[in-house]
Amino acid sequence: MRTRTGKFIAATVIVGALVGGCGTGPSRVDAAAVIGSDTLTLAEVQPRITAALGRPELLDSLRTRGFSEADVGRAVVSQMVLHDLLTRAAAEQDIVVRDEEVDAAVAAAGGEQVLASSTLEPGGAREYVRDQIIATRLAERQVDRLAVTADVAIAPTREEAEQLAGALAAGGARAEQALAGASTAQRGLQIRPSSTPQAAATPLIGIPAGDTALFQLSPEQGWVVVRVTERRTDAPPAGPSAAGRVDRQTLAEAGIRLLAPTAERAGVTVNPRYGVWDPVMLTVAPDAAQVGRIIPAASAG
Repeated sequence: MRTRTGKFIAATVIVGALVGGCGTGPSRVDAAAVIGSDTLTLAEVQPRITAALGRPELLDSLRTRGFSEADVGRAVVSQMVLHDLLTRAAAEQDIVVRDEEVDAAVAAAGGEQVLASSTLEPGGAREYVRDQIIATRLAERQVDRLAVTADVAIAPTREEAEQLAGALAAGGARAEQALAGASTAQRGLQIRPSSTPQAAATPLIGIPAGDTALFQLSPEQGWVVVRVTERRTDAPPAGPSAAGRVDRQTLAEAGIRLLAPTAERAGVTVNPRYGVWDPVMLTVAPDAAQVGRIIPAASAG
């Protein structure tokens, strides 16, 4: 499973147990997740998980790829949170999706039944299509004029990544010393989807300016630590339109990455029975040891 689009929650979704868990959770005892002032209740989430688990063809397909029933539950919660964030972003940026557009997209995909059998979208085919359109438009509006400058380093362990991220967030001599001591580091990395379209699907495009983040792309690649020194959405295009050079799925994935500032402003908390919200990968992880972390600029020092 990968994040959003036709497979919005796919191979990058990391999940854990469906039930149990302890610790501090959302402010409401009946909440599965809290996004800002919005609450996804357990009564809303559990029936959708049950419905997904009642699809034997889906479970068989997931098992052949190493996923479990727990993965389905985590994916459902993740997608419901993303739906809320997409709705917020659409309102913020005046993105309106007409019913006729949804009708056309559903028909082009083979109809609601085909979509329902090929996606895990808990809200149904039409909600999935509407979300995909919003995500694509978010990317189309921003990727060509998006320019990110960041200092990037790789740490082999989570502990070392935390230390490095803290140093970068502090800035000044401490940050310079940390970068100089990192085995793999690059200062002032320029990220422009308009010149390198594949950059559109990386987490770096959504991290707010001034923030420092750490995340793991895969267990084999260590932890990425990044300090975003500048993030512009009004930069002159650096070549042909990236929106016209990448497929719709990649654009929708980019749109999901661009939700990071929306998620940070709202704040997302997930009930421990489902896991922990990952603010970088924008999905739910089984525990805090596996989630990415963002240190906001205001918290540095």
